Amino acid sequence: MSATLVCVDTLLVALVSALTSGIISMGLAWLTSRQQRRDGKRVQRETQNTSYLNPLRWHTAEVHHRLSLFATSVERHGCYRPAQVLGEPREIDGKSAAWFAGAGIALVSSVWMTACLFAQMTRARHDIPFLSLPGKDDTRLAALILKVHVAFAACEVYYATQSSIGTDVLLEPEGRLRSYREFCDLLAEPDRRVWADPLIWFHLAIANGHRGPNLERALDALHELSVFLDDSLAGGASLRARWDAEL
Repeated sequence: MSATLVCVDTLLVALVSALTSGIISMGLAWLTSRQQRRDGKRVQRETQNTSYLNPLRWHTAEVHHRLSLFATSVERHGCYRPAQVLGEPREIDGKSAAWFAGAGIALVSSVWMTACLFAQMTRARHDIPFLSLPGKDDTRLAALILKVHVAFAACEVYYATQSSIGTDVLLEPEGRLRSYREFCDLLAEPDRRVWADPLIWFHLAIANGHRGPNLERALDALHELSVFLDDSLAGGASLRARWDAEL
């Protein structure tokens, strides 16, 4: 009888041990699977956010840097001489490729960079519903993009015009932006260039030392957007990096 009880006890201990081991193994497997799913979703979110927002971040830094060159030169010399190459936008008509690649490059490349920024802001505004930003960052992003739009609208580059310019820079179905050369080809067509005239007028004005408060407002809005994008993407200070690249 005693031997039988010992045998039963041993079997019970073995059974409990096996059940406990199985439960622990199943629990660990479930926790591991759950963590892997969470990690996968986090990586997917980060990849998605980066693919949507990094181009906007890059173009924001580029435009801020270029407009800062205008502002610094105007402060020191009263103008930005490299961009003082036209009296009005329609003087672009008939310009040669050599002019776009030479005398006109400071002005026209600045217009092109800003047009690319408009394209990226339009893209980002449409893509906000697909982003996974923490808290109210999606609302903050939309507000900062709008702030940049409003700053340029104050320079008579109106919101609807900005979207039109940005759309012209986008090439479908590739989804890429026009290169500088392709943008110059667009400006060489008077019927298409006219849509970019307000942006050209703005750059001519600031090159001649005018619209200083509007320029500062645009720079402040771009700076705010850039800082937000740096924080959202856990990147470095892109504006500082852009200036350091010139050193």
